[in-house]
Amino acid sequence: MKLALAFLTCVLAASAAGIDGQWNAELTNTAKKAGAKLNAKGMPARNASFSLTFRSQDGQVTGAVVAAGKKRSRQQAIQNVKVDGNRLTFTTVQRGKKADNAFTWQVTVDGDQMSGTRTREGAKHGVAFKAKRAG
Repeated sequence: MKLALAFLTCVLAASAAGIDGQWNAELTNTAKKAGAKLNAKGMPARNASFSLTFRSQDGQVTGAVVAAGKKRSRQQAIQNVKVDGNRLTFTTVQRGKKADNAFTWQVTVDGDQMSGTRTREGAKHGVAFKAKRAG
């Protein structure tokens, strides 16, 4: 039993190691869809850029999502990480003046490429994103 548990821990650590580092990402522009939001000038909203940083150690994955803001960057720690082969799920909490927003992320890693969705708590659909390993 101990051998099986040690093997499983090594497999999870090896799977998580493939995500280590910084990833430059962009949320997919959904403004082309009917009824999508427009910016103040009446133009479709631009894609939002952000970065993901992951570090795996001892079978645990930590990291953050960082988005540029008007005055300063906003950083959100990743929480509740689950790794299953090349798939990763985690949550983040975006702190707001009036309320906090929780997001669930579902990610698939393919070499130096990453894709997935970010879904706000209570939303029916998530927003797609793609990322590339920095460096």
